[in-house]
Amino acid sequence: MEQSIKPSTEENFLYIAIKYKGAIISILVVLLSLGAGTFFWIQHQKKTEQEASLQLSRIAPRLDQGEFLIAINGEDKIPGLKKIAEKYAGQYTGTPSGNMANLLLANAYYSLGEFDTALKVFKTVSIANNDLAAAALAGTGDCYFNKNQFGAAAESYQEAAKKAESTVLKAEYLAHAANSYQQSNQLKKAAELYTKIIADYPGSTGASVAQGSLLQISGNL
Repeated sequence: MEQSIKPSTEENFLYIAIKYKGAIISILVVLLSLGAGTFFWIQHQKKTEQEASLQLSRIAPRLDQGEFLIAINGEDKIPGLKKIAEKYAGQYTGTPSGNMANLLLANAYYSLGEFDTALKVFKTVSIANNDLAAAALAGTGDCYFNKNQFGAAAESYQEAAKKAESTVLKAEYLAHAANSYQQSNQLKKAAELYTKIIADYPGSTGASVAQGSLLQISGNL
């Protein structure tokens, strides 16, 4: 019986290349297109961030000056935070400056006492930095607190404390949560949280506030 000769690796590759030539070309075209698409998407995002950053830098000083309506709506040809956020903010497609504009927009509404509007905007904030993301959650808590929804406020503050990386901020947000419980007359929960803050964050401003508040409610427990 004649012994069969196995084709070499090179021959195998040649056979596959000939048989599946059309499919291979199609795959290569797709891969090249994806590579080009990724490159152009990155370039587009870079350009978009530059635009958002420039626009934000032009209107942000109005916040420092307390001119919140102008900061929100803009003036002359300078877009306000609302337009910047609408164009450049978003969970997946937003730029860092666009998402920051959204956070500042929420703060501007809050500063004007428009708590319902501020609350809606705070809930749409998507931002990579954990401390800034925590600030948005704390802003949500502030809105609930001013609407006398103390349970929701306490929950938002505690979520902010979990998100924050700064121990100073963690202690501060937990103190706000405890105060929310205190305001709703849930004194036991408030006392437990105040005690935890004092134990976990000694020397912090939050711990100092907790000590004073704990002393204040201790006679009513």
